[in-house]
Parts: sequence; C-alpha cells; structure tokens
Amino acid sequence: MRPCIKIPCLWIKEYSHPIRVFGGFLFALALATGLVWIAGKDVEPVAFVLSLLSSMLFAFPSIAEYLYPDRKPVKQMSYDELLAFIPTTDYKDDWQGLSTNEASEYFLKEDPRLRFRTRYSEDGIHTRDYRAKWANCFLHPDATSYWHELYYDGAFIHRTILVSVDGASALLPAPDVNSNKVHDYEYAVAKIHDVSGSVDTYIEKSGLQRADS
Repeated sequence: MRPCIKIPCLWIKEYSHPIRVFGGFLFALALATGLVWIAGKDVEPVAFVLSLLSSMLFAFPSIAEYLYPDRKPVKQMSYDELLAFIPTTDYKDDWQGLSTNEASEYFLKEDPRLRFRTRYSEDGIHTRDYRAKWANCFLHPDATSYWHELYYDGAFIHRTILVSVDGASALLPAPDVNSNKVHDYEYAVAKIHDVSGSVDTYIEKSGLQRADS
C-alpha cells in the first residue's frame, strides 16, 4: 500500500477513540442545531454540515480498518510483534539510512522512532576476527561482525549480528548456531542495511540457507 494511504490509515487507527469522541460531539451539535431549525431558525445548512462531519468521523476508523486490516501502529506493538513486523516491511522503500565512518542509523519512514543503530568503533564490534567457514570462504577471507541494535524512541529493544565479509563487500546475517540457517528477522536486518544490493548473492556464495524460506 502506498504511504499516502498507509500512513493516514495507521494514524486514524491509533487515534480512533478520540476521533469517535469528536464525532459524537459534532453529532450532538448537529442535533442541537436541528432542534433550533425546527423551532423556526434558518440554520439548516449548519445542521447539515455538522451531521455530515460527524458521520465522516464515525466512518473513518472502519474505513481505515478495511483498507489496512490487522495492523497496529508501531507505537502499540509488543516486543514480539515488532520482531515479527520488521520482516514484512519493504526493505528498500520503508527504511531510510544515514551513515558516517563511525556509525550508521536506519529508521522506519512510517515511524522514525523505530531505528537500527550500528557503531563501527570497538563498542560496536562483536568479533573483530570472525571465524566461520561460510564467512571466510571468499577472496578476502577476513571477516568482522558488528552489533546492529534496534531502538524505539531511544529505548533499546534487540540486537542482531551482521558479519562484514570479503573486504566489506557485504553484510551477512549470522545463522542460528544450532541449525546453521538464517531466520527471517536476521535476513530482514541484513536486507535493510544492504546498500550495495549484494546480500542475496553473497548468501548464495557462502552456502547459507534461510530457515523460513
């Protein structure tokens, strides 16, 4: 769904209660204006406009739910819902990245309070000399893993390991230690940070497999 439709729908769903309350207030004004009109005052246009506005406000939450069903605003999601939601986003169009030599941040355009932060200093490095067959099988075998931390409104939520391989040609998701397969969430984080568009190619070259595909 296009952002020009999705964002208003999510805003209406988040504030559906106050929208309905305001609609009720306008309906009461329309009713009062109608009584004045019945009493002989020429206020019929005002009563019509107020009743029309109240009807629209009552209808907006239902329309938003119809156009964008079963989707909470990010603000209302639980921890598990956030982790399940991120793989459903469009990795290219729904996220915006900002990078420097020392750090990078990728935020959700719909709600910029949801963002990934990565530091390339010692504090952000998971393992400088990362050793794994799938990570060291390229022309440049050295690999370094980094923490990619998820925040909402400044509060830490979760962190994921991405591994820089083949002379920083790609950031690959670290597989599950038991199955040696990549889960959807870790794959999604790698795709969100995939500036060069090389993640899928390097996953194939490394021999990694996706667990949820």
